[in-house]
Amino acid sequence: MALPRQNTNIPKIALFLSLNFKAHRDCLSGILDYVRTHKPWHLHLMEGRRGGQGLIQIARWGCNGIIGSALHDDVVRLIRRAQVPSVVLMPPPALRAPSHPLAACSCLTYDSETIGRRAAEYFLKGAYQNFAYVREPLNLFWSKVRGEGFAARLRQAGFACHVYETGSTQAKHDWAVEQPRLTAWLQALPKPVAVFASMDERGRQVIDACLEAGIRVPEHVAVLGVDNDDLLCEATFPPLSSIETDMRKKGYQVAAHLESLLRNRHTRPRVLKVKPVRVVLRRSSDTTAHAVNPLFSARAFIRETAGQAPIRVPDVARRIGGSRRFAEQRFKALFKTTIREEIERVRMEKVRELLRDTRIPLREVAKACQFAQAGYLGRRFKLHYGMTPGEYRAGDKRS
Repeated sequence: MALPRQNTNIPKIALFLSLNFKAHRDCLSGILDYVRTHKPWHLHLMEGRRGGQGLIQIARWGCNGIIGSALHDDVVRLIRRAQVPSVVLMPPPALRAPSHPLAACSCLTYDSETIGRRAAEYFLKGAYQNFAYVREPLNLFWSKVRGEGFAARLRQAGFACHVYETGSTQAKHDWAVEQPRLTAWLQALPKPVAVFASMDERGRQVIDACLEAGIRVPEHVAVLGVDNDDLLCEATFPPLSSIETDMRKKGYQVAAHLESLLRNRHTRPRVLKVKPVRVVLRRSSDTTAHAVNPLFSARAFIRETAGQAPIRVPDVARRIGGSRRFAEQRFKALFKTTIREEIERVRMEKVRELLRDTRIPLREVAKACQFAQAGYLGRRFKLHYGMTPGEYRAGDKRS
């Protein structure tokens, strides 16, 4: 009896993914979602593990398309050699340069700047005064951009950002060498401090260094990672908070786009960006750990109220307790600024936000931020930032 003829119309797709990364596992889940929903693909998954079969003779297999990580040079070379529709995952800037052969390929990349800004916004809501960023050991391009986005958003709010860099080549590749350096850096930071780690594995290392040094997390150091890798996040002590991304959704979109490339070679290449979705809160950044302190509660009250309703120093002092003089002394001792200065800073931050993100007239900005007159606001703004509100808005000063 003859066997049924094989369906030769099913596309053969090669997947080059490193499944030890949570992002790649999520991407694969999204690809499989698409395949299950629409049409079958012949899939060959290469994750680089020992004993796994490759696709050395990829043309002989009859490969129709490739979804591959740019983490490994051999994958990049294979994509160039295969000359089939391809989507490149996380290409560094060099692969996106117009002169590079893969520049014409569609790609999936992180919106790292937005991820960094989201981390800053999360910590700003916790009324922190001190902030720090811990880069990925090799300071890869996406790690650098995440840190830049984090620091830029903090500057908009009037804060500086401490940045940790790995140091020696040996430290970049050996945790035993780097740990003492990271531990000393964490000990030297002003406390309490909100630390954004470039990825969950880096966040785990920050918490481990704090544990080694006897630094309390989150009371003294709050930590936030990226990718929400449950295995890593739940295995730290305390568990690690993390930014969840829409990587699974983007995996689905990558598969859908590759399908369109298979159907029509004239389909224009796309750049798909992985966005932050939410912060998954765990103990490592639980702001209630310091919010119970009346001083932190008072500063959170300023951030939530100033610029939205009239607020005076006595209103804040009452939340701290004791006499007004005693409350002001405690506030300045911890935050290195007076209550009045903090109220003013938060109001001016709100002014900058409205000037930057809206086109409403200055008089309406003044009214929204509790300034009696636009002229008075203009004078206060110039005193703070060295320019008038009009100059700021015209220059689109975003940092």
